[in-house]
Amino acid sequence: MKDSYKIIAAKISEGGKIGEAKMCVRCKRMFTYLGFGHYYCPMCKKADEEDFAKVKNYIYDHGTAPAMEVSEKTGISLERINHYLREGRLEIPENSPIFIKCEMCNIDIRSGRLCPDCASKLTHAMREKMDFDDEQIGPVPKKMTGKMRFLTKEK
Repeated sequence: MKDSYKIIAAKISEGGKIGEAKMCVRCKRMFTYLGFGHYYCPMCKKADEEDFAKVKNYIYDHGTAPAMEVSEKTGISLERINHYLREGRLEIPENSPIFIKCEMCNIDIRSGRLCPDCASKLTHAMREKMDFDDEQIGPVPKKMTGKMRFLTKEK
């Protein structure tokens, strides 16, 4: 039996229904999504967890650090680090000179995809349809100095 069939067979729920088919955001392959976590196939999920652990451990060991330094020291691309910021898994501190932008109004935010004002403008149905969750709504910075840090203490 092919590995992909084994994965699908392992995902059959107690009621006999298979989870929803989704495309992995990392490798673009189809996989069975069971309704929890981000859209990663099992192989990419493991690789993503390892990458995030490297970033988290570097920030934990070296305090706040600019994304460029974290990327150079860990070997994780700036694109992946930006992805972690957009997912709400990392947050840029208040006093940083560099932030990410709200996807709607382009104002500086510390993490996520939207600023609080734009997020509040979206209706519940739109937020659900666009798959926004609370971790993807980033706070607007108050000061303009500092470096990146991680938000959770999970390993």
